[in-house]
Amino acid sequence: MEDLVLWKPLYYISIGMFIVSVFFLPFSVKWSMITIFALITLWSRVPGFIHFIFNRLAVNDFFTFVVAAHAGGLAGGLFGVFSMVFPRIIGPNEWWPYTLRASISGFIAGFVVPLIIGAYGFSLTSFFLFEGLLYFIYYLLVMVFFREEIGLEIALIPAVIFFDFVTNYFLLKIFGNNISELITHGFNSAWPFFIFVAVILFFFVVAKNGKRIAGVLESLWSRLGGKKEENKEENFAEQLDKGESF
Repeated sequence: MEDLVLWKPLYYISIGMFIVSVFFLPFSVKWSMITIFALITLWSRVPGFIHFIFNRLAVNDFFTFVVAAHAGGLAGGLFGVFSMVFPRIIGPNEWWPYTLRASISGFIAGFVVPLIIGAYGFSLTSFFLFEGLLYFIYYLLVMVFFREEIGLEIALIPAVIFFDFVTNYFLLKIFGNNISELITHGFNSAWPFFIFVAVILFFFVVAKNGKRIAGVLESLWSRLGGKKEENKEENFAEQLDKGESF
């Protein structure tokens, strides 16, 4: 599995991206949250690197829509490309034609989001129209430029529909009204995602460095305990010198 997913780079990239998000926070909530969205997208792409049938578990489509809706079509389109290309750092064996098709469809669909919102507002309807456009462009690219893969893509449609349903179900189950708030009000409603990433990373770091952290805590505890014992002995000796009885 080391060849399919490069876990060590994933660990360090995740920490680095979270630090960047925290750095942006005092200056720009928008860019801080976009970094968090990119990190969550990176994590969600991992199952697809293990086996391509899990590609639709990724949440890059949703966050591409949110970025496009509240930061502009160009930013959303570029986020769509970034969310497909950048994760290849930890999944270098992903089928390039898939990455290319998904990047192109993500860019075009993201770029068009402001027009969709202009017609239907900040709503789930707009998101579903965005999804429909994205799928249309993706399969159009398959039919025009990758005809040898048409059979495979048709065979994968049931899995695509199923995993899209599973992903959306868990997003709504975990974040509930925050999804609607995020679509409607934008980056200022993204704090639950920031907290989610912080908690996941905390346990990730503790699990990876558990022995080292335990060693540092034991060392500190022993030093503090040793100082307390030394203080007790010094006080005891001083009281003996004064002739006090115990």
